[in-house]
Amino acid sequence: MRFLPLSAAWFCMSLAVHAAPASRLVWQPVQEYFIRIQPGKAPVPVEGTQRLNSFVAYTHLGTDFGFHGPAAHTIQWQTDEICVSLGQNPDAWAGIWHSLAGLARENAKSLNFAAPWPSFISARYQPKVSSVMIQAKGQGRLKLEIKSNQQQMLWEHMLDVQAPNGETYVLPVPTLAMPNAKLINWTAEPGSEICVTSLNLGMELPAVPFDEYVVAASYAKLARCYDPASGFVKDRAHTEDGAFESLASTGMFALATAALSQPPLELVSPKEAAKIIRTIHRSARALDRPLGLLPHFVRRSATGYVIHPGTEYSTVDTAIFYHSLLLAAQGVGDEELHQELASAVDQIDFKALRLPNGSLSHGMKDDGKTLLPHGWTDWGGESALVMMLERISNDNAPRVKMERPGQSWQGTGFIPEVQSLFYPDFDQDVPDALDGVKWLSARTRMLQSQRDYIQRTWPDSLAAKIGMYGLSAGEGEHGDRYHVGGVDLPNQAMIHPHYILMSAALTAPADTYALLERMEKAGYFPPWGMVETICITGHSYLPMIGSLNASFEVIGAYHLLAKNRGSPDLIYQSSRQSPELRRAVELFYPAPVPPVQSAELKREPDPATSGAN
Repeated sequence: MRFLPLSAAWFCMSLAVHAAPASRLVWQPVQEYFIRIQPGKAPVPVEGTQRLNSFVAYTHLGTDFGFHGPAAHTIQWQTDEICVSLGQNPDAWAGIWHSLAGLARENAKSLNFAAPWPSFISARYQPKVSSVMIQAKGQGRLKLEIKSNQQQMLWEHMLDVQAPNGETYVLPVPTLAMPNAKLINWTAEPGSEICVTSLNLGMELPAVPFDEYVVAASYAKLARCYDPASGFVKDRAHTEDGAFESLASTGMFALATAALSQPPLELVSPKEAAKIIRTIHRSARALDRPLGLLPHFVRRSATGYVIHPGTEYSTVDTAIFYHSLLLAAQGVGDEELHQELASAVDQIDFKALRLPNGSLSHGMKDDGKTLLPHGWTDWGGESALVMMLERISNDNAPRVKMERPGQSWQGTGFIPEVQSLFYPDFDQDVPDALDGVKWLSARTRMLQSQRDYIQRTWPDSLAAKIGMYGLSAGEGEHGDRYHVGGVDLPNQAMIHPHYILMSAALTAPADTYALLERMEKAGYFPPWGMVETICITGHSYLPMIGSLNASFEVIGAYHLLAKNRGSPDLIYQSSRQSPELRRAVELFYPAPVPPVQSAELKREPDPATSGAN
């Protein structure tokens, strides 16, 4: 099934309403050297090397970095800058290296400055790297260099730093001469006393409308986590391939790729999209699936990919994966794949997964035998997706009501939104057949609570001034543990901005795009994608590229674009046309959703529409 491009009438109207988009320069941090570790701790090199542990120390590009030079042991990093003191050491040098693509030891990965986003993204959307910016203070000489993956010198420049209070240096680079850049380094030369606060790449963004750019940047963020060789999506971009892959992210990447391969965007070619979706399906099909369940995380072993030790075979990750793949197959018209996926869902033994209280278990331990004792009873999208997956294979599945209908557990943002990534039905405001919840009202209340919380609790914060919100779930401030926040908890001080795009279809598009533009100016939405976590105070943020929230962001951005333009929403059209998903959603809505009430067809009265260009 394929959808036609936007009508000529709408296209002409859009030209009349919007100014022509223009190319622009945006700075992408390679590294802002603020401290992202627990207080009292220091960045420690891996034993016997000058390399930091890339799981907790990584660049804003989702790569690793480390110290180099004979005086590397003298480098100080106790505040939000890195200092090299060589005034008493005139014969030694020291500095920092940064990988530009993958880990430094992954030599096959490099960055093309003329098209730095993943190579399967269309040239129309690709930015290009045209300059380097470094902020430094002190006195001495600072050498900058870019090397290829064959350790060839592609570019170098020597700076004479005489800046006791700090200065910003912007240097042009030869874009076309760097198709295989691997490392960008700075080095304090002998005798220098220099501190560096940040290193950035100047990105020239193409002249595309801002609403399209939001989708493209979000997709590029997620695509950096995809490993074409395995067909899996890494949980974090900065980990090595095969170490820690996410099945939920893998499924949603397939769905996003399918949707974005269609007109009017065609961000990925249909041929490439079909290849990616098929590769993902084959990889998942090869996994052990006790009771038909997929693992939450997998890793590469000597015999292939296996469940990651200590994680579980997960009902919700299985639900997200199969919902995503069924929609992707429907969207690209792959009937053979559709039948294989439907068969896989039918093979899930839901009876064996049911707990004594009637709810479906969260899954099984990594032994593939021991049932997890907790079930899906909390109200929200996760429970709904698991229940609807069961209904795909069993129309007569028990109807188990949820606890606290209409109330998200501790007010966590993503919980009432995740189902609406896949289904348009929850955009209507009639009581559902299971618990009598008006989902649109519940979601709208959550959105208002999210916005009000920041303004009420932290009225003088940068987040309040910009208008940010998102008490949801993701990595904590230091990137070393998962944090679940919510509007029902006191003194929440961390924003997970993925919620802005997850809930965006509930907003006036102009307001959301204006907020994203403010976040871009503040450095929270660079070309490498939205940051993971933002401290309320604005003193720091976590630039980790995490695939789960990136998945939520790109699908949310796609739904927002469709609403903004009043254009066909491929995901929602596929959801309406999928026999499996229609059967599943009858658990909540036995009657078809009235087309006029679908979120992607609502059009806000919007004279300037948006800052969408």
